[in-house]
Amino acid sequence: MNSKLNYQECTPIAALSVGDFRELMLSMLPAMPNEPLKKESYTETFGKQECSQMTGYTVNTISKMVSARTIPFYKRNAKVIFVRDEIRAWLLSKRVGTVEEFIAGKENEFINRKRMN
Repeated sequence: MNSKLNYQECTPIAALSVGDFRELMLSMLPAMPNEPLKKESYTETFGKQECSQMTGYTVNTISKMVSARTIPFYKRNAKVIFVRDEIRAWLLSKRVGTVEEFIAGKENEFINRKRMN
């Protein structure tokens, strides 16, 4: 803040200039990193809330999937824990093929049946 002016506890906020107010606010905020977080800085395990953010399902839906055991998870006492790589693999596990892949597969099945006969 401005070293010319001495601000007291009772100094009204209206007495601050925009620059003084900005400096005050910046001094109160923690330093933000200039770089985005790297993958190594993310946690490898997490709870239902982060799983919800990662998958796009609601926390309630995640809880239902845990109860039905349709999503991979671990349980430590009463806490449900998910592993990032397992959730990612689970999300990508049921790939639906394209029309071209389907046709190519059926053609291969037809060719293999012809060879066996």
